[in-house]
Amino acid sequence: MTTKQTLQSLSKRTTLKPFAAIVLATSLSWAGTSMAADTAQQAVDVINAHGYVSIDKLKREHGLWTAKATTNDGVRVNLLVDANDQLLEVGRPDSQHNMATAQQVAQHVQQLGYQRVHDVKFDDGFWEAEAYNQAGFDVDLTLHPITLAVLSEVVDGLGSATPGVGNDYLSAAQVRSALEANGYSRIHDLEFDDGRWEADATNAAGQRVELRIDPTSGAVLRKKLDY
Repeated sequence: MTTKQTLQSLSKRTTLKPFAAIVLATSLSWAGTSMAADTAQQAVDVINAHGYVSIDKLKREHGLWTAKATTNDGVRVNLLVDANDQLLEVGRPDSQHNMATAQQVAQHVQQLGYQRVHDVKFDDGFWEAEAYNQAGFDVDLTLHPITLAVLSEVVDGLGSATPGVGNDYLSAAQVRSALEANGYSRIHDLEFDDGRWEADATNAAGQRVELRIDPTSGAVLRKKLDY
């Protein structure tokens, strides 16, 4: 029985919600996958074997081969190929009910502990979103189109590095301590943006200020009154 037939059978006997069906479909066809086929030619062979034509934009991303291709009925779709030569088609208009909506993706990301989730979009076969992680960093997320597993988390201004972990960058807690030691209070909206820490606070004179902070020393590089 194919994955589609299994889902159809289950839908008659259960009350699975769309997102639950997404996870179930993945568990049936994508369990145990870790990386993509070894070469681009192997990925092309898999795609051709499934009847797709006009293959382009083939590239390896997040451990999977991705490509665009045309179905035998003329529909352009995004494709993913895994290490087990399994192929996943995403973006086909008549199969969108099998995918999460942007709202469901945002809710899922929030359930993973991220905050202020925004700019959720489906691009080149993957879900993308921007959010703040539990450490308070502004991050760009890439998620699997079906399982919604986080495939990549990139800190804005630092790439895959994390401030305070294996490098000279200060963590949020260290920056807060440095500011407090210099007379700042009511520190809020502390975030890492474009390679620098930024924060709103109240200075020793009781004025509200916006701060830009050196990421390695905690020194205030720029401050201006927050009217």
